[in-house]
Amino acid sequence: MGSTLGNVGTAIGGIGTTVGGVPVVGTAAGGLVTSVGTAVGSVGTGVGTGLGSLGTNSNSVGVTVAGVANGVADLGTGVSNTGKTLSTTLGGIPVVGGLTGGVGGAAGGLVDKVGQAVTMLGDTLSTASTTGPLGSVTNTLGGKVLVPVVSLVENTTGNLGKATGLGNPVNGLLDKVGSTVTGLGTQVAGAGGAGNPVTGAVGSVLSGVGAVAGTAGGYVAPSAGTGSGSAPASGLPELVGGLVANVGNGLNAGNTNGTVSAGGVAGGALGNTVASLGTVIGGNGVANTAATAPVAGLATNVGAALNPVTSGVSSLTQNIGTTTGIGAPVNGLVTQVGGAVSSLGGNITAANANPITNTVGQTVNTVGGVVSSVGGLVTGGTGGSSGGGLLGGLNINANANATASGSATANTGVGGLLKGLTGK
Repeated sequence: MGSTLGNVGTAIGGIGTTVGGVPVVGTAAGGLVTSVGTAVGSVGTGVGTGLGSLGTNSNSVGVTVAGVANGVADLGTGVSNTGKTLSTTLGGIPVVGGLTGGVGGAAGGLVDKVGQAVTMLGDTLSTASTTGPLGSVTNTLGGKVLVPVVSLVENTTGNLGKATGLGNPVNGLLDKVGSTVTGLGTQVAGAGGAGNPVTGAVGSVLSGVGAVAGTAGGYVAPSAGTGSGSAPASGLPELVGGLVANVGNGLNAGNTNGTVSAGGVAGGALGNTVASLGTVIGGNGVANTAATAPVAGLATNVGAALNPVTSGVSSLTQNIGTTTGIGAPVNGLVTQVGGAVSSLGGNITAANANPITNTVGQTVNTVGGVVSSVGGLVTGGTGGSSGGGLLGGLNINANANATASGSATANTGVGGLLKGLTGK
């Protein structure tokens, strides 16, 4: 795209040269048109070196903006030069030159000052977008957002092209289309003869479009040694898998409840399973946790914030399980079921060396761990008469002790949260 704009700029500059040959007004008008061509060329250079390196250069946006700013400065220079020649041009018109010379001089001076201001604006913006405060912003945006995203898209399309076998055929097709369009552009440019600004401009545009089409095939068939052309690279499935894994691992790290932690471990395994799907389209199948690392920290904080709630609920359910006597049987049952599920996961992993089935087996294994951990929610309670946990047992342990005289005394103590509310 940058080269296409550059060709357009060159063509416009050619038109300016042609216009410059027109008597009387040619000098001023031709110079202005030429400056427009130069400005378009500067923008093209910025686009080519800036947006053209989005996947690798963190300050590609800044370089692109600087190219636009250089274009603005070029326009300002053209306007300024037009102002300088305006009075001379008007003064050179036969008969009326004497009458318009004064006005032309004043108008030319004003136009010159406007051009100088525009040039100053462009130069300032060009510097600020690469080294100044604006450059710092664009560099941060590029490094943290644009480069990873563009690189991810390029890796994914390259992996998909390799895995499906369509990469080289599509690349060849696009290359032929590009060559055809480029050839057409050359013919159009030559049809108008040497120096024809119109056919030259159209031909340059067509040639640029052909070049873009020819290089587009590289996104599905990267050259060897670059991107996904040399070895399997991390793509979209690996990114999503890394995100899921970070959430699970973060919850496991932040929460002390056995069941929540087991769920976090299962989440991490699930993320690995999602990432393994990347091997289907030629990716490396490894969870890309680095790209979404901040999510792991957030999940850790969430897990830690849930600790008071999960601890209170566990204490309540454990006391109920101990008091009613169902805790141990339930624990034994879910432990057996969880063990069976984990065993199934181990069998899946051992049955096939395929990376997808391996991670599926690991995930099933961790799900068995989650099932087994549920037993801990109904065992381990104190079962004492004083009550405890979140609701202090709700007086489930209340008992009446008959005295020798036949009277009864009831232990109706309330603990946990209700004790704090009632003071009893």
